[in-house]
Amino acid sequence: MFGTCRGFTLIEVLIALSVLVITFSVLFELLLSARKDYELARSLYQDMSLLNNKILENRLEGVRVRERELRDYPGIKEVELSYGSAVIYLFKK
Repeated sequence: MFGTCRGFTLIEVLIALSVLVITFSVLFELLLSARKDYELARSLYQDMSLLNNKILENRLEGVRVRERELRDYPGIKEVELSYGSAVIYLFKK
């Protein structure tokens, strides 16, 4: 009668459940990380879009502008325009 009994032992069920728990915890951690990356990318895209529009319309209020001479290239200036988390570098003579 012992050999005809079909089914899983308690140990097999516990091992399967622990594998599922580990798999789902890794999956949820990946989803949380992907959501954070998505929010960061969306915020950067919005800031970059606003900065680009401000530059094209030549309305630089709210935009931080920083100019500096390049040591290795005399006569060329680096202009850093930043708004929020977006930064654009321009180089001019």
